[in-house]
Amino acid sequence: MSVQSLFTRAFLYATLERAIRSFAASLASLLTASGAGIIDTDWSEKLSVAGMAALVTILFSIGGGTFGKGDGPSFVGEEKLAPRPAKAAKPVAADLAPAAQAVA
Repeated sequence: MSVQSLFTRAFLYATLERAIRSFAASLASLLTASGAGIIDTDWSEKLSVAGMAALVTILFSIGGGTFGKGDGPSFVGEEKLAPRPAKAAKPVAADLAPAAQAVA
């Protein structure tokens, strides 16, 4: 994998998905492990730790993306990212037709 492929949209989406998942998992585990109530918990500390977990995940993805042979942020190189399909453009008249029928 070349460095240029680190900046493809598919690679960035896969990395962002991993970071969000790590953030959520870390925050959930910190909230449940502390045993504190939702009002009593120290939110700044827990959000900070979850943010660090997300940052480490992003760094792992970048490292895995340069090591692996696949398209995605994976150390083993088995991940193949499919390109996102382009949205089909609708004709403008098709958007206006239901509104015109509702008025009539």
